[in-house]
Amino acid sequence: MVIELTVVPKGGEAEADWARELRHALESFGEPGIRVSSDPANPGHIVFLDAGLEDLDLVLSRIDRKGRAIFLVVREGTDAPPQLESGAVDDVIVHPFRSLELLSKLRLYQQILMWDEVATLNDSFSDLIGRLRDDFRLAERLQKRRLPQRFPEVRGFRVRSRYIAGARSGGDYFDLAESPGGGRVALVLTDSSSYGLSSSVLSVLMRVLVKLAPGDSGSARETVRRIHEELAVTLGEKDRLSLVFGFISRADLTFRYLSLGSSSLFHAPKGGGFRSLGSQGAPIQGVGEFPAASEASVKLAPGDRLAALSDGFVDAVGGPELTRALLDPLREKEPEETLNELAFRVKSRLEDPDDLPDQDCTAIVIDVDPRPVRLASG
Repeated sequence: MVIELTVVPKGGEAEADWARELRHALESFGEPGIRVSSDPANPGHIVFLDAGLEDLDLVLSRIDRKGRAIFLVVREGTDAPPQLESGAVDDVIVHPFRSLELLSKLRLYQQILMWDEVATLNDSFSDLIGRLRDDFRLAERLQKRRLPQRFPEVRGFRVRSRYIAGARSGGDYFDLAESPGGGRVALVLTDSSSYGLSSSVLSVLMRVLVKLAPGDSGSARETVRRIHEELAVTLGEKDRLSLVFGFISRADLTFRYLSLGSSSLFHAPKGGGFRSLGSQGAPIQGVGEFPAASEASVKLAPGDRLAALSDGFVDAVGGPELTRALLDPLREKEPEETLNELAFRVKSRLEDPDDLPDQDCTAIVIDVDPRPVRLASG
C-alpha cells in the first residue's frame, strides 16, 4: 500500500520550515512506499495541516475523511487545538519533530488505514455475498421452471417428487414420460457437474427421446449410449454426469434400467423393506469410451415402490445405507411423508433455513397401483 502524504503549511518561509523537515525526515527513513504532495484539493492517505492556517476549518470541511488520516502540526508548548477535541482531525504532531515519534505515528496510521481498507472490503464482500444469494435464488427459480412441478397422471402409477436447488455449479434434471405407444413409462434422473453440461443434457435428452420410435425395444443401455454419443462433442475433460435411465414395461411391469454414477435407486415390494438397486458403473465423463456396463432389471408388482434420489439427498442423510434405513420406516406412509423427511434432513444441516445446500437435491417416488389393471401390450 503506497501512502500518499499531503503537506499544507501556513505559508511564508519561516512557517514552511516544518514541511521541509518533514520531507527530510521521510527521506531519511528511506520509505519507498511514501509519496509527498502539497495539493489540498487532491489529498493523499495522510494529510499534514498547519494548525495556524487562517482558513483551517474550511480546508478541513473540504477533505473527505474516508480512507485517510489528518494530522495537525502544532508548535511545541501550544495548547491542544479544538479540532482535535471535536474529532475534526485524527491526531497532532509537535514541531520540531522527533524522528521516532513521527515514524511511529506514520506506522500506526498506516496500519489503521489498512484495517479500514480491509473493513471496506469486508463490507463489499458482504454485499457481494448478498447479491450472490439473490442470484442463487434466481438460479433456483430458473432451474425449477425447467423441472416438472407435478407429473401428469400416469395410468397405473402414482408419482411424487421433491427438488431443492443447491449452491454448487451444476444441476439435477428429472422427468417421466410415456412412450408413443403407451406401453412403457420412461424415468430419467441426471446430476451434472456444471450448469453448461446441465443445459447440454437437457437438449440431448430431448433429441434422444424424439428419436425413440414406437417400436423401439426399450433398451435402457442403448438409450444411455445414444445420450453419451450426443454429449461427446460437448463434454469437457472434467465434466461428470451421473445418470439414471429406465423403462417400466406395462406389459409385465419389468423395470429395465442403467444407473451410472452417484445417484441411487431403491426398490421395496408391497409389504417389504427397501433394497438398493446399486450402480452399474462410473459416471459419464468428458474423456474415455462409453462405460462397459450392462443394464439391470427388477420385476415390479402392484403395491411396489421405487425411489430415485440424487446424491444431494443421499449425502445429506449419510450415504446409501443410512438412506435405505430412513426409507424403510416410511414404507407404508404416503410418498409425501418420505419427501418431507428427506427435505428436513437437508434443511436441518443448514445454519439458516433460507440458505442453499451444497448441491441440488432431487427425489422421485413411484408407487405401482396396488389394484390390478389391464396392462397395455408393447
